[in-house]
Amino acid sequence: MDRKATLILCAVVAFMAFFLLLAQPVMMDDGFQYEGFTESLARGKLDFASFYGFQGLSFFAVPIYWLTNSPISIIITSMIFCILSIPLAYGIGKWPAVILFLLTPYPYMTMMRGFQEAALMFFVLLVIYAAKRKKPWAGLAWGAGAIVKPFALVLAPLFLRRSMKKFEIWCLVLGACVGIAYMVLNYAQTGHVVTLAATGAYAGVFDPGNVPALEKSFTLDWRTWARVGANLFVSSRKIMTAPALIIIGAWSLWQTRRETWSRRVIAALLLNILMVGPITYAFPKYLLPMAVLFGLAATPILRKRPLLWVIVLFDSAWVFAANYSYFGKAFWHPSVFAWMPFLLASVLCVYEIANHYSHAQRA
Repeated sequence: MDRKATLILCAVVAFMAFFLLLAQPVMMDDGFQYEGFTESLARGKLDFASFYGFQGLSFFAVPIYWLTNSPISIIITSMIFCILSIPLAYGIGKWPAVILFLLTPYPYMTMMRGFQEAALMFFVLLVIYAAKRKKPWAGLAWGAGAIVKPFALVLAPLFLRRSMKKFEIWCLVLGACVGIAYMVLNYAQTGHVVTLAATGAYAGVFDPGNVPALEKSFTLDWRTWARVGANLFVSSRKIMTAPALIIIGAWSLWQTRRETWSRRVIAALLLNILMVGPITYAFPKYLLPMAVLFGLAATPILRKRPLLWVIVLFDSAWVFAANYSYFGKAFWHPSVFAWMPFLLASVLCVYEIANHYSHAQRA
């Protein structure tokens, strides 16, 4: 990376750090479960029985709690993962990938209430980075991401191949062992593989002291599969990214469907659909790996036709508006602060378009 790109990237990181520091975090909903598990673990007690949900992020939050003794240590940890995601995105796809990260507001807005999607975003990007560069530790990153949220599991086709070397296989085995150990310990304490709120999958009043098992979240109903499409294209559902990116990414994958990487991405997309389709009430955040993969798949076309960024930005404005209306307004005051990443993405889009036409003129 040249000096100019390094300086711009540092400026982007500093800008986003400032944006996060402007927020006023308020622990809500499942955030109490993740923070409670973190503080219990920090005091030496592994307590799956008292706290439902996937608790992978809490293991990373323990050192932060030790250092800060903060009641929002889980949010601080998510902030760190959010900032680390920026150079990681650049390493995957240069400025277009950074723009796509900025135009995915759900993870960095909802983490202010204690949600884990910012950490999941980091691990999704980490696995993609490792897979594209054939890093031997891809399997370990995959296993760690899966205990944050199981949707990271769908990324396995990106790095699994016949020619894996011995160290790569050992990392994969270790990553799988992380997930297996997590489930075994959870089962030993709760009698379930995983316990969670399972929204919409149970009847009666929700009792946080007696939450249902993971398998209670699945059902056979065509409406659950139809919801997958809605979770990609209906902005009012607080979707992950602009529908325009999904369409452009799908078209790009179709054009390159015979290439090895595209086939791997398509396999991961199908796994994401198969995992989320049977869930009784699936949120758009369950499709975060799919949204990231579609967005990255769109970048070759966006590089060739940079004016398409205008459409993507316009479409992303609706995504931002929906996410801010439901989540962001609780954490950023005045509302203009919540739009800072969108403004930064717009500036980077202008930079990309200008670079494209500048190189075209020199050619």
